Amino acid sequence: MGISISTAVLLLCWLANATAAKATKGQGQPIIIDTDLFGDVDDVGALTIANVLHNCGLADLRGIMINTPSQYGAPAASAICSYFGNKNVPVAALRPITNASFFDDWEYVRGEYASKIAYNWPGSLTNASLAPTPVELYRSVLASAENSSLHIISIGFLTNLADLLRSEADDVSPLTGTELLEAKVSELVVMGGRYPSGWEYNFGGTDPNSTTYVIEHWPKTVPVTFSGGELGSTVFSGQRPLEESPSDSLPVSAYQWYVGRGSVTREAWDPITVLYGILGLDNFTKLGVWPMLAYANEYGYNTITASNGSNAWVNDTSVRNQHWLKLADGVTNTSMAWLVDNFLVHPPGLSRCLV
Repeated sequence: MGISISTAVLLLCWLANATAAKATKGQGQPIIIDTDLFGDVDDVGALTIANVLHNCGLADLRGIMINTPSQYGAPAASAICSYFGNKNVPVAALRPITNASFFDDWEYVRGEYASKIAYNWPGSLTNASLAPTPVELYRSVLASAENSSLHIISIGFLTNLADLLRSEADDVSPLTGTELLEAKVSELVVMGGRYPSGWEYNFGGTDPNSTTYVIEHWPKTVPVTFSGGELGSTVFSGQRPLEESPSDSLPVSAYQWYVGRGSVTREAWDPITVLYGILGLDNFTKLGVWPMLAYANEYGYNTITASNGSNAWVNDTSVRNQHWLKLADGVTNTSMAWLVDNFLVHPPGLSRCLV
């Protein structure tokens, strides 16, 4: 059993290596984020991480795809990017667009936040109908990317990716969607499923047919890494933000609107996924901390086992480019939550990655 990494050790490691976390803005790992920003606030945490790492040079945020139909998702994503000084990051909106706002009919304890973000911190996109469709933006960003360069990070439903896989050649590119993915994407990172088996909301909650299509039709040459519901459900961020963030902080306000006034505690499914999608297993050291994640398997592949989106891992030694994630040996839930909190309290104008 590994020795637990305490928050104090992580902090000391960061202080010793903080200079390693500085680079040129937007020159890091190229990424596209496909998010269901609307029904859970951990998407705000995920987009906060992406913007901070974009600003300190570890990520290059090329675009954001919204996979929920509410008119508030795309403006909220634009507001987050604009808050961090990245108003030119393009955002795509799924059609048809509705005027729905979030209503918690599961536990009746969560609040609506997306429309409030869009209203209180208006970004460069204030009307979802002015945004391109996800397939349009995907094809444009992919066509202009270097070969085998992009990471697609899916933190919601797989509707947009299924549509992209079905897309045909057009004026943007002579390649089909599948061919563009084969040529331009070096890894797909998916927050979805449970491992080694089970049911999870992103896979089965709204569009299980698209989940099945993506899992069955994803190009076999492009690696896929899954961040399961069991991983983020035990990591609760929010210990520091209320004490350290100003009252007009977008991330902290969004979390309080969703979780409840005076609380920022929420599971970290999407933030963990984005951290891996940008840093992989090895580049946590660029933040000045120990590697935080590891693969839970050496081989095999994911499969959908039922029409409700349930999944199971198939052990197959011939497949070596699909994995699911776990915390690295010695890393605790508290340690990972500490790292996520660093981004939730991050001032927009700070150039270094952690605070």
